Amino acid sequence: MIWLIKLQDRKDQQADNNTKPCFSTKFESHTKTSALMLYMTELIHNTGKIVTMDSGFCVAAGILALHDFGVFGQSLIKKRGRYWPKHVPGQEIDDHMKDKPLGHAETYKQSIDGKEFMIHCQKDDTYVTKIMSTHGLVTAVEDHTTYRFIDGEWKTFHYAEPMSRHNRSKHWVDDVNNRRHDPIGLEDVWATKWWPMRQF
Repeated sequence: MIWLIKLQDRKDQQADNNTKPCFSTKFESHTKTSALMLYMTELIHNTGKIVTMDSGFCVAAGILALHDFGVFGQSLIKKRGRYWPKHVPGQEIDDHMKDKPLGHAETYKQSIDGKEFMIHCQKDDTYVTKIMSTHGLVTAVEDHTTYRFIDGEWKTFHYAEPMSRHNRSKHWVDDVNNRRHDPIGLEDVWATKWWPMRQF
């Protein structure tokens, strides 16, 4: 299901300093990314629903703004060039987690403008997954197991709740995109030279 689409044209109409929204919205007092996050979730404001976003929306101000409007946002955190997003001590978290076992999860908590802001972290094979949020626990989701091939053997761990929600959501988006991009005709997508298939 596609929730909402925002089409934007006339890029030349953007604000001078490029920090304010480049479309008309009642959220103009917010930065452009925060305003877009609020605009796209307006229909579920004050419902307490959870919105999972990719790393393009790992903006602490936006996550906190959603919290003010009764929506719990969570976003995957990625380093932008040499820098981590504001309020994300990424290197310190990596250093702290480097000797933890595979699948170990912790939450780094801080208070920003009187609101609890959390960075949920989980140790993976070669990196630490980080998700910013104002909600959630790092409880293991028993029915969401993942596998890693390390030092010649398979190892498993359970995703923590925020990571599980993110990974399941991202696969739903991937599935929708695949259906949209791939042709429907079986004869176009089932490319094989195996003779029983060719008879079919």
